[in-house]
Amino acid sequence: MKEENKPKLLFWLCAVQFVISSMVLGMNTPARMFVRQHSDPDEHLDGTFTQRRRFADSGFLLHLWPVEMACCSGLIGILVFLALLITVCRIGWTRLIRKIRNPTSLTSKECHLMRHVPARMVFFHPRVIISFCLWTNLFFAAAACITVYVSNGISDHVDMIGSGARFLGEFDIEVYLCEVLPWMLGDDSQVALMMTHERCMLAQSARWMLLFSALFSFFQFFLCVWVVDSISRPLSSAGEKRKVRQWQNQRAKLGYPERAASTAIEDVPEAQPLFKEMPRDSPGSGTLGLAFSEAKNWIGLTSDSSNGLFQAGDGAIYDTSFNTDSASNRSYVMPDEKLRGGFRYLTLFLLTNSTSATIDIGSIDLELSFQPTWANLRAYQGYFHSSDELLNRIWYAGAYTLQTNAVPVNTGRAWPALSAGWANNGTLSNGSTVIVDGAKRDRAVWPGDMGVAVPAAYVSTGELESVRNALEVMYDYQEADGAIPEAGPPLLQKGSDTYHMWTMIGTYNYVLYSGDLDFLGLVWERYLKAMDYVYGKVDDSGLLNVTGTRDWARWQQGWNNTEANMILYHTLTTAATLADWQTNTTNSTLSTTYLARASALRTAINTHTWDAAASLYRDNATLTTLHPQDANALSLYFGVAPANASTTAAISAALTANWTPLGAEPPELPGNISPFISSLELRAHVAAAAPQRALDLVRRSWGWYADHPNGTGGSTVIEGFRTDGSFAYRAERGYGTV
Repeated sequence: MKEENKPKLLFWLCAVQFVISSMVLGMNTPARMFVRQHSDPDEHLDGTFTQRRRFADSGFLLHLWPVEMACCSGLIGILVFLALLITVCRIGWTRLIRKIRNPTSLTSKECHLMRHVPARMVFFHPRVIISFCLWTNLFFAAAACITVYVSNGISDHVDMIGSGARFLGEFDIEVYLCEVLPWMLGDDSQVALMMTHERCMLAQSARWMLLFSALFSFFQFFLCVWVVDSISRPLSSAGEKRKVRQWQNQRAKLGYPERAASTAIEDVPEAQPLFKEMPRDSPGSGTLGLAFSEAKNWIGLTSDSSNGLFQAGDGAIYDTSFNTDSASNRSYVMPDEKLRGGFRYLTLFLLTNSTSATIDIGSIDLELSFQPTWANLRAYQGYFHSSDELLNRIWYAGAYTLQTNAVPVNTGRAWPALSAGWANNGTLSNGSTVIVDGAKRDRAVWPGDMGVAVPAAYVSTGELESVRNALEVMYDYQEADGAIPEAGPPLLQKGSDTYHMWTMIGTYNYVLYSGDLDFLGLVWERYLKAMDYVYGKVDDSGLLNVTGTRDWARWQQGWNNTEANMILYHTLTTAATLADWQTNTTNSTLSTTYLARASALRTAINTHTWDAAASLYRDNATLTTLHPQDANALSLYFGVAPANASTTAAISAALTANWTPLGAEPPELPGNISPFISSLELRAHVAAAAPQRALDLVRRSWGWYADHPNGTGGSTVIEGFRTDGSFAYRAERGYGTV
């Protein structure tokens, strides 16, 4: 069974139990209420008790146990389903699997640390909760059945109707409703008899439904235990490698549901003009369609996703004026707003009702829109060459990716997202060129990505005009309180303390590599306002209290988050340098202030978030056992960790515990691999004097995609992928649908 289907099986089993339990509860509740209404003791008259009192004294209430237990069993079955339904609605299927397999409380790599895990963490372990619910449901279902036979085995003589002695062991709820109660009430009207008959039938049906519920509970229990156990079972690394190899070697499966659709698929690895000749048999009518894909396994009559909805792809574009009845030559030019940004495969297809309609394709011309200010797109100002051909390919794939990310300022992704199709006609910034996070998606300015892209652009293409325009537009949209948006226009997402600081770090990187002090003077007052805004969130602990919780992709952010505090430290140290450059002095008053704040922050980080037992920083200033990739990589990259060889070497070595066959899996984003955060880890290993470890990670992660048969042929790099080798990066957010 596929891994993603296991929790769904668990869910549907509980759903069936919900229906059965609802029927059990619905059938037994009326009987319970009716019997209890007429089970009060009677008075002592003439030295004897009435018949009803004798029932109570003889243990009649024992016969209510099956009804009571049946109602409890039904209620428990309903609650189990509702609990699972709420869980699935809140966190989704994939995250539920992740929590079952690797909950935060049990991520320690060292067994002797397990005893220090807080008891409440273990109690709320997903497997514990599910097992508790299953055991509870099974207990009440079994107890309800057992009490049926126990109550029917009680021996006591009672003269119920004056027709002779009768064993109470032969007496049950059905007898009470069907025989005793009418006699006690003394109502022999037709309506009363009909109501009594209905209650009698209901009690009999409830008995059988209870038995069926118990049997299903046994079946559900053992099957659900198997599901939870199989999800919890760890995967062997050898098994993962085999799975990845099998996935890599499989042939692309192409499906075209329209029987009358003729297709031609063009591989465009180098984005050069293409020419395709097709024979023409006979004329006919039809519509020419175009669809695009970056990956071979998504080739089809619909384009892959880029518009921001992540639902069912972007569809296709059509030349609706095309008609094959005409023998004359014609041409089709895609509208400017339909600029794709990035693709490798172009699918041309003809939708027609004719079985003989064909077309001749004389040529296909492709215009490159990226790096719009360059006349020679090969004029890189940096280069790289080594004895390792794989590293050479990876370096130039990264450089080419940066080049495609330098786009015309009027070609941003349309926002709000279109309900269908795509459009890239949004205004991104002033100037002629601007650097964005991705050529196809999001095609917007994201300062966090610039933390990696700016130094890389400096040593490769050398083009920094795009960087200046990107930074300038971020300052142009600064809020009155000093907050800088998380993303540039037209997205303009807000509420991110980390990306606010990445804009400030990007300012330092740009001025460092360009020497553009005029730009620094242009934004200096706004930079100081941004510094006052973010440093004003430092609390009494000396740590940043994160209130703008949007971040790169990690699941959790906020409070005294360690990654955010690492970024603040680097923001302060780089601000000190910028202050000296702006005042053309050394050790200026502002510079000294920023360095003092950085020193105090560094002390607070090492005091409150360092976990000596794990040789890693915790995710925040609590006793959490989550040791994130981002914060620990930044601790070395930004120099927050104590400057001694043993500590830095220990952090560098501990980070490798997250490595999978395809790269580093961030504990803060399980199941995924982020080249963005992994690039920070590369810098960390180099800072820790472990360059070989950095090269190993490059070959493992970037090398995997460079050689991937369904990728872009090694020409570009990817935003992220899954540890299982699929492209469903952040599928929990819908990114992996197309």
